[in-house]
Amino acid sequence: MNLIKFKLLKLQFLFLFLFVNAFASNHIPKHNIVNTESENLILTFYTIADLESKGLSYDAFKEGVTGYLNLLNEGEIQNKKVLSIIDFSQPSNQKRLYIIDIEKSCLLLNTYVAHGVNSGMLYANKFSNILNSRQSSLGFYKASETYNGKYGLSLKLDGLEKNINHKARERAIVLHPAKYVSQNFINNNGYTGRSFGCPAVSYKDHQKIINYIKGGSVMFIYTNKVDKAPTDLSTLPENTTALFSTYSCIAPKKIQPVYTSNE
Repeated sequence: MNLIKFKLLKLQFLFLFLFVNAFASNHIPKHNIVNTESENLILTFYTIADLESKGLSYDAFKEGVTGYLNLLNEGEIQNKKVLSIIDFSQPSNQKRLYIIDIEKSCLLLNTYVAHGVNSGMLYANKFSNILNSRQSSLGFYKASETYNGKYGLSLKLDGLEKNINHKARERAIVLHPAKYVSQNFINNNGYTGRSFGCPAVSYKDHQKIINYIKGGSVMFIYTNKVDKAPTDLSTLPENTTALFSTYSCIAPKKIQPVYTSNE
């Protein structure tokens, strides 16, 4: 009887080992190795907030958090509570706007957002900082002051990266609601409508979105569809762990390196 129990126990450990390895191969973000305290903190945050299940890639999240931390150091952020990420690697019929609570390490809102009419149809493939291009611009923005315009309550955006999005004000790139961003429009057409370059959102969600991010929070527009040169915001700052300790509930601590798939 004891021999049978022992064999069953061995089988249980074997299945557990196979399950963990299969989970790691399929679900752990596909970067080479996480071996610094700073990167482990970011991975821990990503895991706790369950962002992978909502479709936000680890690469997009890490790039967004890295820029957010650098902008904290530069004193560019007034609303430090939230980070919003728009993932233009995803098609417009997916919920690709993520508003993340930095302090509580959780996702506040995940919803639809449109891209520019000249950036593409279902996917945004082209990006521009040029006046009248009617294309979306990538990079880091500051979500600044609200105003009431022809679409109703809207939010002005300041581009924070020279030659990438710094002409956002000049181009009148703002966050505003639009009738062509809705579940019904997507059901009928297969994609959202497109803007003149603005990140347009639904009337259903626009007030909630604006209330979350107004007053100087960071908005990051990401894609993996174009090559991007490194910038001053691309490298984790040396005081990353101190910043996490100040602004997030993720407590800095030493943990073992996490090895992930090279696929």
